[in-house]
Amino acid sequence: MRHILLAISCSFFVNVNAQKINLDDFYGTWQLDKYSDDEQYYHPPKKEMGDVIRLNQDMTFTTVSEGKKTLGTWLYNTYGRYIEFKEEQGTKEKMAIHFLSKKSMVATYDTDEYRIWEVHFVKEKQNNP
Repeated sequence: MRHILLAISCSFFVNVNAQKINLDDFYGTWQLDKYSDDEQYYHPPKKEMGDVIRLNQDMTFTTVSEGKKTLGTWLYNTYGRYIEFKEEQGTKEKMAIHFLSKKSMVATYDTDEYRIWEVHFVKEKQNNP
């Protein structure tokens, strides 16, 4: 019985200390850095080396994926911990956020093709004149 109570207590402690996401940390340009699965990290293929996501404070976004530019709006669902992208053509895509800091973001896309891969982004440095 003590083991069960200890497990419940530890689980509660971990959930209470879950990362709180600061919306301001999303704003900026995110460069694709690498992919990972349960075993290791992988460099993106050459065709994805320039892939970026630009998240603006006015809740618009620009992405470049394999050289193709997409525009639209985005929102962050705090309860579900995901970003929903809505492209100008109306297409929607979700990206679950696992970790976010001022410099890095780890996420998974909610598509069958990419669901098993964690996607790692790094924030591009801002040049302030």
